[in-house]
Amino acid sequence: MAGFRKKTIAMTMGICSFFATFSIVSILTLVALSDAKFSDFFTTGRVSHLKNRAANISKDVVVDVSSIQYDGGIKTLTENLIGAMAQKRPHWRFILLTSDNFHDNFSKLKKYDNVKFLYARAKYNKVFLSLRNAVNFLTLGLFRDKITQLTCYNTICLDDKCDLFFDPYAEIAVNDFSIPKVSLIHDLAYLDLPQYWLPDMIEWRKIVSNLIIQSSKKIITISEFSKQKIINSYRVNKDQIAVIATRLARRISHSNLNADFANSILKKYGLDKRNYFIYPSSLWNHKNHLRLWTSFAKFSSSSGLNLKLAIVGKFQAKDSSDYFKNILKKKGLLDKVILTNFVPDNELKVLLANALALVFPSLYEGFGMPVIEAMTEGVPVICSNAGSLPEVAGDAALFFNPTNVEEMTAAMSKIAADADLRNKLIQRGYKQAEKFANTDVMVDEYLKIFESIMKN
Repeated sequence: MAGFRKKTIAMTMGICSFFATFSIVSILTLVALSDAKFSDFFTTGRVSHLKNRAANISKDVVVDVSSIQYDGGIKTLTENLIGAMAQKRPHWRFILLTSDNFHDNFSKLKKYDNVKFLYARAKYNKVFLSLRNAVNFLTLGLFRDKITQLTCYNTICLDDKCDLFFDPYAEIAVNDFSIPKVSLIHDLAYLDLPQYWLPDMIEWRKIVSNLIIQSSKKIITISEFSKQKIINSYRVNKDQIAVIATRLARRISHSNLNADFANSILKKYGLDKRNYFIYPSSLWNHKNHLRLWTSFAKFSSSSGLNLKLAIVGKFQAKDSSDYFKNILKKKGLLDKVILTNFVPDNELKVLLANALALVFPSLYEGFGMPVIEAMTEGVPVICSNAGSLPEVAGDAALFFNPTNVEEMTAAMSKIAADADLRNKLIQRGYKQAEKFANTDVMVDEYLKIFESIMKN
């Protein structure tokens, strides 16, 4: 027993030594590549600050978008939120921390004069990213912002304090800036769906979330459901958390697209008007695609209807398309399920507005923006009863248990066969969507919190 204990201790010390050595070597490499001084890494009480601040700028708000690497709800919310705030506060400057690899996700924000980007240096971008990500993982992200300073060194001077740090995806790593911080936590899926996470990753996320909460002046979340989860899981004072709903119901409805364009998009994906279900969702495990496809196969077989199912969302790996197509082939759905991958907003509007119904079987959502977008477009919704979805959908959806394939199948059969039910849900949907339609209200709620924090 003593020998085994010694071996365990020695192994643990060896692993720790390796991680420490790797982190130090990586940091030194980052310093060397960025032409920075090693002392800059340990600078305290200072933060990244763009040179040549214009005279009309009274506030600097740093926004960390470096972890938002994929199109989806978080990216959409962040992009629309920062754009609206930039218009409402032209005397503020919004400094987005990102990298050359991902800044195209936020290219729409480049039209605002008071939105600036800080990129990792392109020359060593791949080296920077790999080393930065490795160090962040091994150190729980505690040095992420110092590393960002080094990798963006040529465009940053370390002169004055910025006024606020905003992290719209505060689930990945801790920010060690000394300025006041507001963090947006969307959900705690890693606690409620542990089957989709490695045990070590869950423990890491717990530590990180706790540190984020402790270091933030204010936590924002997007639903009462998520607020209660955060309070119960981390014993947070309820006054530290504010719920600001995602009010982007009309995000894609403002465009008046002509019939020729709509018909061309439907033809592009092999769809006919009102002859398909739609599920706008990237292909993550918790989005529950496999049960949906099993249910849709049962529906197709039992109903005799020749409806299709459009899955509108980004693949998360290069080989995902072939992997999912093989699954669909085995289920006999290869010609019935359309995998569009990511589509631009004008195509999404067409695909959503012309669907027979939205089916939303997600196992977990902090909000569920597509539900409200479908209601805005006059599309009936059948919806999972999990997470925040009952809160968001209200009485304007036909709910089912997302783990019960039979319930899901029955919901699809009912909505397809009952025109009166579809019309009833459409009318209720319009009313429900109005609760989330005023983007100005959402933006003003964020700005009120930002201003209260900056005054302190």
